[in-house]
Amino acid sequence: MKKMRLMSVLLAGSLVLSACGGSQTTGTSPTPSNEKTAKPEEIAGEISFWSWSPEDNVWQDLIKAFNAKYPKIKVNYVRTPSADYEKKIQVAIQGGEVPDVMAFTNGPMIKNYTSILEPLAPLAEKSLGKDWEKSFKSTAMDASKKAGYRTIPTGVAVTPFLSYDVDLFKKVGAEPPKTYEDLKQAVKKFEDAKLPNIVPRVGFAGGKSATVTDVFYTLVNQIAPGKLYDADAGKAKFTDPQFIQATNAFKAFYTDHIFQDGNLTTKFDPDLREMYLQKRQLPMILVGAWIMTDVANKDGLKIGDRTFGLVPMPTIAGGKTSVLINGDVPLGISKDSKNKDAAWKFVEFMATGDYQTILSKSLQFLPVKEGLSMDKSLLKSDLEKQSVDVILNELSKDVGGIRFLDNASIELALFTNLQKVASGTATPEQAMAEVQKASDAVKR
Repeated sequence: MKKMRLMSVLLAGSLVLSACGGSQTTGTSPTPSNEKTAKPEEIAGEISFWSWSPEDNVWQDLIKAFNAKYPKIKVNYVRTPSADYEKKIQVAIQGGEVPDVMAFTNGPMIKNYTSILEPLAPLAEKSLGKDWEKSFKSTAMDASKKAGYRTIPTGVAVTPFLSYDVDLFKKVGAEPPKTYEDLKQAVKKFEDAKLPNIVPRVGFAGGKSATVTDVFYTLVNQIAPGKLYDADAGKAKFTDPQFIQATNAFKAFYTDHIFQDGNLTTKFDPDLREMYLQKRQLPMILVGAWIMTDVANKDGLKIGDRTFGLVPMPTIAGGKTSVLINGDVPLGISKDSKNKDAAWKFVEFMATGDYQTILSKSLQFLPVKEGLSMDKSLLKSDLEKQSVDVILNELSKDVGGIRFLDNASIELALFTNLQKVASGTATPEQAMAEVQKASDAVKR
């Protein structure tokens, strides 16, 4: 069963090691002795890099460390908010202006553009050795392996969690919710308190497909671990009772008015992020562990006087705590790049070099490099440091599965029909019947 395989990999010990403070080696095996390789300071070239991550403050440390090792490689970074990124890449590719190195979202985006990407396994083997895959946390590489290693992830994402404003919770006497009923009570406390300029709801990016499926997959995994992946493989039906139960639970977030109004067009970045962090309009949001990068950068965001807590997504009746994981911000190299050596050295640095140590401190993701974990040194409060422990604890015992299914058409059908359930234009039964039609159409 997929879940058991995931757990055995994650429990191998690498995820709970403390991050080292100094520079890290870039691989576990030396380059074969009969291979002549250029010294780092001799590799030259100018490359373009497009992504939505890292944040600008992290980029400054990253590029300084990279150029200390590769002084003759110039990297032109173009950062685009995640909500607009995929469209930007699509337009660029259609126009024949492909960046040398580009980040991808998981799922269909990688599949759509496999033909324009350089296979990375030969490059990795050349510089990291034949057992180069051991440089990475195994489960995080699953999606890349399925796509023929056209991309390599730079981090491991964990989701969903409830991030909450500690001071606002104290002000209304609310406790961090463990169950859905607890969550309803917390929302009621904010409704009753009528705090000025505060929307008494859970912030949710219902306009982003991955956010919607994150919640739904978690609900399914709370009820019936492994069932989701059986259905994706055609071994179970999306019309089975467990999926109807999960869809009803998803619907309850709307009928019980748990989420903020208008959330079906809301994206995390910049919409929800701005509402929660900059405007302080929301007391809590459903989000991935990547929210911790903002918590670690409170001074830079000018919100250093605030404290944030983190708990797993509350469980529904009879459900067990569950989180999802995936290798995140995978990077690919254009097969038409004029500076592939320089482009590879940048990807290698991002996935196995000093960036992984920088990443461990910035808390954008869990580092993908084997042996590194999350570093609490930039967090100010004990409660925020405990949030890292919450993430690592969930990774050690409550992983329900991978965030993305093998079949993109099923994911699209789920997003479309769950939005219909949320808006009241389809019943859970009708929605899952449509999803099952999409599943039946998949050639397995």
